[in-house]
Amino acid sequence: MTTPNFPVQGRWIYQNDPHLFDTLRKHSIEHLHIAFGRVLGRADDWLFDLAQKEGAVTASPQIDAMRSLRIARASMERSFLAHFESGFDALHRKIVPADKAHVTLSLVEEDQLEAQLASEVVIEAITRAHGPALDAVEFRFAVMIGQPKLDPALNPLSAVSLANGVQVAQGEVSLPENLRVVLFKLYERELVQNLGTLLTELNARMSAAGILPELGNPLPVDSGPPPPAAPQQTQAQPQSATPQQHAQQADDRAMFDALCGLLHSWRPHVGDNGGMQVPAGMAASGLGNRRPMAMGELVSVLSLMQNHVPQSVEQAMASPEASLSMLMKQEMMRSAGNIGLPSDAIKMAPDDEDAVDLVGMLFDVLFDERDFEAQARTLISRCVVPFVKAAVIDRRLFQYKTHPARRLLNSLAEAVEGNKGEGPQERELLGKAEETVDKLVAEFNEDIAIFETLEQELRSFLEQHRRRIELAERRATEAQRGQERLEQARTLAASELNRRTANRNVPTALYDFLTRCWSHHLSMIALREGPDSASWNSALGVADSLLDLVPQPGRANHMAGPALNNLREPIEGVLASSGITGEAAQDMIRGLQASLDEAAAALGRADAPAVAASVVAPAAAPAPAEAQPGLVMVADKDKFDYNAEDIPVLRALKIGAWVDMAGEDQKLHPAKLSWVSPISSRLMFVNRRGVRVLVASAEELASMKKQGKLVLREQEQVFDQAMHRVMGRLQNDVA
Repeated sequence: MTTPNFPVQGRWIYQNDPHLFDTLRKHSIEHLHIAFGRVLGRADDWLFDLAQKEGAVTASPQIDAMRSLRIARASMERSFLAHFESGFDALHRKIVPADKAHVTLSLVEEDQLEAQLASEVVIEAITRAHGPALDAVEFRFAVMIGQPKLDPALNPLSAVSLANGVQVAQGEVSLPENLRVVLFKLYERELVQNLGTLLTELNARMSAAGILPELGNPLPVDSGPPPPAAPQQTQAQPQSATPQQHAQQADDRAMFDALCGLLHSWRPHVGDNGGMQVPAGMAASGLGNRRPMAMGELVSVLSLMQNHVPQSVEQAMASPEASLSMLMKQEMMRSAGNIGLPSDAIKMAPDDEDAVDLVGMLFDVLFDERDFEAQARTLISRCVVPFVKAAVIDRRLFQYKTHPARRLLNSLAEAVEGNKGEGPQERELLGKAEETVDKLVAEFNEDIAIFETLEQELRSFLEQHRRRIELAERRATEAQRGQERLEQARTLAASELNRRTANRNVPTALYDFLTRCWSHHLSMIALREGPDSASWNSALGVADSLLDLVPQPGRANHMAGPALNNLREPIEGVLASSGITGEAAQDMIRGLQASLDEAAAALGRADAPAVAASVVAPAAAPAPAEAQPGLVMVADKDKFDYNAEDIPVLRALKIGAWVDMAGEDQKLHPAKLSWVSPISSRLMFVNRRGVRVLVASAEELASMKKQGKLVLREQEQVFDQAMHRVMGRLQNDVA
């Protein structure tokens, strides 16, 4: 078959692997072939069980039907496969098969009518269960062959084509009519229950290749648990998996296949990259008749390297330019001599080389980009060989987010990342992580279950640690909430003061009383009782009464003493809230009276400069210096330099989302969004110890992002983040 050349749009993961169509074809036909085999097996079991129940003998109809089915099985499977093979060939050539090009009306035999009716029932059931996913596949097939709309006759995976598969398989074989009906019914059940796995995988692969990614990956309609006759699920697809999990697994497998495709395109060019030599173990280098190492041999080599940090790992940690995967493969080939294997007679199998490369690149990203202190880097470096061995033994490490080794690495990274051991809890957490790595290195042989055991123990410890962190987070949140409420109260008090003193000359002593004592008193009322309370209105009345005593030109002015005596009790209440009581309060009241009397006397004289000297023209009233908040409201947001499209993204961050932001050392450190202020809409971030590290507006964060001081995490888990970075690096290297 010639290599298809479809105009794949968008991302180019598969452009260096021109066999995307062949991959889709292979997976589809294999899945459907297995499904049809299960249908025939169930029919055989059904006939056998029926014969037993009825006490049938050798010449009974049930035994004869079972014998006919077994004789026809090979022929039926060939016809079934040929139906879909021809369907994919037609899609590839974009030519509608002759038997489908012209549809004419004609009379049919009764048995043919029965088959058509049964096919229509299958079509209806498939469409009801998988309609959106089937439509997405059809739209993407159309894009692949460069057509705006796909002719239904060209779609090998349309509901009609799928239903016709079992009809074509029966063809001219001789089967009892009741058995034909049973085959249709079993086939219908099989597709309703298990076709979704294939469709989610196909949609994931095409979406990853950039083919209409906006369609997403539609999930099958939940049809409830499978019937009792359904076969047991394989280990790769647990029986308890939901449709959402199936879709996620398909996405992970598609990404893994894409990574392997990029690796295969990357390796032939490595030797030309700056004169770098291709490692001796590289299967793609055409090393004559060297034999691939057996699984047991490779595991033995890794077991010998497991008890210490290999030289290749230390070299890669010390030199960011070095490739851990290449150094690791070189050291593995040299170490093969320790088990009696001559390095010049062996090479790595392609699958094993993929596993070593991916683990090496994964840890390259961790060492280069994660916030690991010296002790944490040493701990993580000891995990390299066990994870290489796990990947060689079980390739599902890269295909399933629930793989125990994958979860263990996520938990280890959570325990040590950003952990400087500054407090007893942090040191205890580092100790638990070190204990976990010690057990992994000492006890991991070939049983992946050790990862599950260690991950559960570490996760249980982390849960206790998280509860302590949550307490620290709550304290930080309450402190920040109180500070923002205080800012809001001070702003309200300043607004009331400015509204009353604007464009007025206020005596110095009175102005000092209002800006300090009265504003503080009003702020406390706003915090405790709110601006709608009686206390708030009473405090406003005190200020209004005092300001009415300020002498004004053209108005009869009286001595302030009698009026202040009437206001003595509320004024003392204002002073008491600032800690001024007793004789100190009386001195301040006497000072107010003297200031007002002096202003009245000065206004009665023609000495204008004296009046100006005894009063002040108020401006915006700042809070007392000792009470200034550490975090101020952002007023001039338009002065920040940021990309406008980042603002909605930052405002849409969910509580608990992690980002990486620059610290005082200008390195990126993990931080979690812990709280969003309902007052100022500012976002508060804490570190892994629950300590507040930043409170900023969305505009400030966008400015930091543009400067490279803030990086949003696309994936929450460390393993997923690192693999996406590996994907990006491979794409750049291949390009």
